[in-house]
Amino acid sequence: MPPTHQWKRAHERLNADITKAAKRKNLPFRSITDLINTNERYPSLIPVLIDWLKNLENKSGLTQPTELHDLRDGLYRALTTVDAMGTEAVSLLFDSFYLQPPAPPIILATIGTALRYIAAPADYVRMRQVATDRSLSFGRAPLIEWLLRADPDDALPLAVSELDDPSVRPYILRSLRAIKHLPASLRSVIEPYLDDPDSEVRLQAKRTLAKLARD
Repeated sequence: MPPTHQWKRAHERLNADITKAAKRKNLPFRSITDLINTNERYPSLIPVLIDWLKNLENKSGLTQPTELHDLRDGLYRALTTVDAMGTEAVSLLFDSFYLQPPAPPIILATIGTALRYIAAPADYVRMRQVATDRSLSFGRAPLIEWLLRADPDDALPLAVSELDDPSVRPYILRSLRAIKHLPASLRSVIEPYLDDPDSEVRLQAKRTLAKLARD
């Protein structure tokens, strides 16, 4: 389905705000796509992105939920940058998990990926709470990965308890390998997944068991 006039106009408005802020700092960015694809930092543009995320309906003029979610998706991706750490972007991303109507799982995963990148140790309790919310499907997988890296001792029992959810199972099996030394007791937990109907689960189980054998 081709983009609507409203969608094109919303992007023009967003890109105009990005361009204006970028020119003030002699930065080359002219669109949200530029920000998503660059390896350069753009700290002066973070307030622009936050303002758009906070006030998206008013600033964009969009009313269709699908278009609003799609536009937010670009903002989430652009906020997946070190300069968004410690800003209001973190709380806005948490809130974005629970918009109504809900975003599709693929966009929830974008939110989770952004939080995995910019969340700080002070966010651990909230990351842990959201990571156990199964209504978020595989959108919560990046949060479980973050928890395992941040505090393996606390997060490992949580991750194991979530393995019965097929939507996050392969991601958890892969993320377990981030732990430096896996406990031998995990072998009996992981081995049954060698026969899982999902080929990705079987692959990740095999690789994690291989790490267990080396540890």
